[in-house]
Amino acid sequence: MFILDSNTVYVTGYFETILKTTNSGQDWIVIKNGQWGQGTHYMSVFFINQNTGWISGGGEQKILKTTNGGNTFDSIVTLTSGFIEDIYFCDTTTGLYCDDNGHVRKTTNGGFNWFSINIPVGTISYTFRNFTFVNQQSGWVLTSSGNIYKTSDFGSNWNSISTIQNGSYPFYTIFFSSFNTGYSGGAGNYFYRSTNRGYNWMQQYLPYPINGSTSIFFINDTTGWKVANSGRICYTSNGGQIMHITNNTNKIKNYFILYQNYPNPFNPFTKINYDIPKDNLVCIKIYDILGREIKTLVNDLKKAGSYIVSFNGSEFASGVYFYRIQASNFVSVKRMVLIK
Repeated sequence: MFILDSNTVYVTGYFETILKTTNSGQDWIVIKNGQWGQGTHYMSVFFINQNTGWISGGGEQKILKTTNGGNTFDSIVTLTSGFIEDIYFCDTTTGLYCDDNGHVRKTTNGGFNWFSINIPVGTISYTFRNFTFVNQQSGWVLTSSGNIYKTSDFGSNWNSISTIQNGSYPFYTIFFSSFNTGYSGGAGNYFYRSTNRGYNWMQQYLPYPINGSTSIFFINDTTGWKVANSGRICYTSNGGQIMHITNNTNKIKNYFILYQNYPNPFNPFTKINYDIPKDNLVCIKIYDILGREIKTLVNDLKKAGSYIVSFNGSEFASGVYFYRIQASNFVSVKRMVLIK
């Protein structure tokens, strides 16, 4: 999701989904909406102004560019063989993207051509998660392993400055509210803060276990929000020393919820949690990157409650897979990565 202003928001998703609102979400324009199991998956969207924006993802290794607010798109082929996890532009010509195969690439002609950036990762092919910038030069990029790299020339050069230790839990997101202060989180009940430009990180304590951090946003160094896999939104007004929960478990139980699998990436076992608010026939299936069904995990009548199902990927090759739940009219799809 990308919020351009108080009225205009873009939302992208799996299977060629692009939505737009120009009235703060009261109505949504369907720009693209592919059939389930077909087409590419859009993971990131970025707009520099009302007209010019870029959308990236995986499946077809392309970046879409628009100069007329999404009415039409140019399709740009990239060198990435996996998923482009994030895309960011500092102006209409200069931008960066990162992918799940250890690459950060840069463009200086509006995204039509991309060249590789030498980032000091050694021989390891990290999954880069997302960028965060505080101006047109200074920024950071995070890997799923908690490695943090910093740039002071908008991505032409990067320095490895720290690695956050999070046990076996992967990282998902990073956000700097100022040049000195930043926040990061991922799976598990862990949330971190830096006050020295990302060189050192301190764990922040949450009121009770929260299922991960998928997105972080701060309006200044002390006031911000984080979103968790469990449907909770946490708010702090003192820099994360105390995070307040904006909803509760009883409320969440009133809805169908499919959680992100854990661990992710995994090898070869992972667990999938889901909640159902009433007795229902539940079907959970696994699909490969091409949308082909490869395994049925659940196909049974379940009573209202919370459930955990395990998936053993030992018989499948490394790669990106999707798990889909259907219960009554509720359908949800999430991505997982098997690495052997």
